[in-house]
Amino acid sequence: MAGMLVLTGKGASLGFRCAGLECREAGDDDNISELLSGIQASGRYGLVVVEERFLEKVPENVMKRIRKKGLPIIIPVNIPGKWGEAEYGESPVVRLIRRAIGYQIKLKK
Repeated sequence: MAGMLVLTGKGASLGFRCAGLECREAGDDDNISELLSGIQASGRYGLVVVEERFLEKVPENVMKRIRKKGLPIIIPVNIPGKWGEAEYGESPVVRLIRRAIGYQIKLKK
């Protein structure tokens, strides 16, 4: 059975660890592409939650290779830098729609 891994920046994994999830921390200078390829090659994880700022550094060809294989499923999350701070990124739903139809649409809340 495949497990779940959370990949965050330094010091941001404490809440996930308290929830009982397995975590790995990476620095801004770490090669995330190699890390994700290694996670995929291990076959140990079926779901990988990755801090969105790390995914922005991964080339599209690496992401296509991971998606083509099917596992692990990668879920991007935004983690606030400080308590009470809210960082808003692009919605995963908007990104999925843009990738599926090849066009950017605006969703109203």
